[in-house]
Amino acid sequence: ANEEGIVRIYNTESRENPLKEWLAHENAVFDIAWVPGEPQLVTAAGDQMARLWDVKSGEVLGGFKGHVCSLKSVAFAPGEKAAVFCTGGRDGNIMVWDIRCSQKDGFYKQVKQISGAHNKSETNPSSKVKKRRSSMRGMAPSVVSSWVAGYSGLVLDSTRSNIMCNCTDDNVYMFSVCGIKTNPVAVFSGHQNSSFYIKSTISPDDQFLASGSSDNHTYIWKISDPQHPPMMLQGHSEEVTSVVWCPTDFTKIASCSDDHTIRIWRLRRETDGAQSPVGEANLVGWARPKSPTKTRQMPLGRAAVSPVNTQKTPSLGGLASPQLAVCAPNRAALPLPSSTTSPKSSVPLPAQSRVTATTPPHQVLRPCPLSPASGASLTERRAKRRLETGE
Repeated sequence: ANEEGIVRIYNTESRENPLKEWLAHENAVFDIAWVPGEPQLVTAAGDQMARLWDVKSGEVLGGFKGHVCSLKSVAFAPGEKAAVFCTGGRDGNIMVWDIRCSQKDGFYKQVKQISGAHNKSETNPSSKVKKRRSSMRGMAPSVVSSWVAGYSGLVLDSTRSNIMCNCTDDNVYMFSVCGIKTNPVAVFSGHQNSSFYIKSTISPDDQFLASGSSDNHTYIWKISDPQHPPMMLQGHSEEVTSVVWCPTDFTKIASCSDDHTIRIWRLRRETDGAQSPVGEANLVGWARPKSPTKTRQMPLGRAAVSPVNTQKTPSLGGLASPQLAVCAPNRAALPLPSSTTSPKSSVPLPAQSRVTATTPPHQVLRPCPLSPASGASLTERRAKRRLETGE
């Protein structure tokens, strides 16, 4: 989905145009969630509403109204019944919805609501100061003071025992949600998290963590070895905001960027060999390890509000190192990109990092045609959206 409110459906095994597209909202769509096991999805947008869609017909099946500000996220609980999901908005509320309930005038009513989820009073006497600082950051998202670090994304592993938190101090913190400890059990660094749009994803086998980055790359870490330099996927020309691991094919990763493209990356498998039908001209990027660097020093005063001092990276303790899975990227088997649909946008590869693509040419997401407004700069588009939605 895009900032114009348009939803497009693609088939990653075809080079065809979008299978279907429609105007879902009259404002920017901030999040989408597939209904588990159904050809349906829920969109959350800046018009303060969520909507349920039939993907095959493109028809709206119902609306969800209750928030008084833009909706920022929508999610179904893994393994739960497909009828129940949650939404979160800028009004600070979390709402639970049940599709099985009856509609009134085409809209559902929330079955449960958590008001002011992050505005609860704390025992810390300095809580009021922290609230004021948070409000200042929300009013001017492009200006983040050196003593403020916020979270841009959260993702649980499949066991629901560990949560990964993207932080604007250029770290991803891993917390255990099963115990009473509040300190992170691991810290992943090497990327840049300069905006509140950077998200991450965990591989279905819980072995690897992938995250977008403000330096136009995608980064992959082995969860059991957080101190090892990450692998970089290079090919985008703007900030990589969203990354997702395919739930049915562990060897495929999709990355979305502000350069208006979605790229499909595949992990090389031993059976691919040298008989790949895809030539170098069809590559849209390449992978290489990130050079080890010294741990970045944190500004004075930041340690008081940052989750952890990055100079003291905790070990994983009893977390056992998992065995390499089919999709495990090692030094000799790097994540590889899919073929491109636009020869003009091919990316020149460095001589020493050039690799042979293993992805058949039909396994690709065709980049969306740019809308008339896409020529505007990212800053202008986001500024326009803030004026329209109060972002």
